Amino acid sequence: MDGLQFINGVVFLVLLLSSLLAKAQFRGFHGSLNRHPTFNPTRHNVTYYVGETALLECSVENLGTKEIIWKNRNQKHVITVGSFVFVGNGAYSVSHPDNSPHYDLVIKNVQKHHAGVYECQVSTREEMSINIQLNVIDPPKDKEISSVFSLITASAAVSRPAMTLSGAEFVDQGEAIRLSCNATGVRHAPEDVDWFFKGHKIQSSVQEEIIITKFHSSETRTLLSTLEIERSKMEHSGIYICRSTDLTIKSHNVQVINASKNSERAVKDVGGTSEDRTGRQAEQKDNHCSLLTTHFPTLVLLSTLSSLLIYLPR
Repeated sequence: MDGLQFINGVVFLVLLLSSLLAKAQFRGFHGSLNRHPTFNPTRHNVTYYVGETALLECSVENLGTKEIIWKNRNQKHVITVGSFVFVGNGAYSVSHPDNSPHYDLVIKNVQKHHAGVYECQVSTREEMSINIQLNVIDPPKDKEISSVFSLITASAAVSRPAMTLSGAEFVDQGEAIRLSCNATGVRHAPEDVDWFFKGHKIQSSVQEEIIITKFHSSETRTLLSTLEIERSKMEHSGIYICRSTDLTIKSHNVQVINASKNSERAVKDVGGTSEDRTGRQAEQKDNHCSLLTTHFPTLVLLSTLSSLLIYLPR
């Protein structure tokens, strides 16, 4: 009987542990389902010249199994669902690099009839979307001639991918860090660029006040990306890296300066604190008084001799 009770106890413990483990897994799965998608910061109003390639950015975190839907608010039908394009004229495409939250809408050879309000929507039961205003304007009169010349010179000059990375090297703490990465391809602009800091990839974040923007230009075969950290901190000092999809890399060193400490150090270097300067002035005054007291008898003697010399016969 004791053996049977022991076996029943073991079975009970196994069933109890299995139940607890199943509940933990269910809670973890349920918690993962509760991670709602969130939009990353983006530009809500963009302007392009007629004939350029327009890029409308839409970046979503925690997308999961949901899809991104693009549509024009002035049209009933959708343009894209995920990476699939429903409009078959070849003007539209979706830029979605691997493992990237970006599902950017690309419009080649943009025309004035493309202008309007575009909606980037997440396929959820509740309404979740952002609107982006696309403006299309005529290029300057000399732009068409200059664009043809730039295409000819660019094709002759560019023989390999190129990249420039610019921005301020020193930033006061609390001010914004702004870096610009300009990547040029051989036949077309690089598909994407990534930002890195201390070995970690940088993503746009509302909480950390980080905004990354990207702009494609088919004329010059370039991709311009900007990184902006709105309020710099001391830990933001270091080397920032911009890397394109064709593996072109540039780095830029940024130093965040504590302005208050530097001003205190400058005061000390020039003359110390006000208390130190007052102490030194008092010490100098005491030295002058002591010198006058020490040499006062000599001064009196010299004054008496000079008076007697006046009355001596010559």
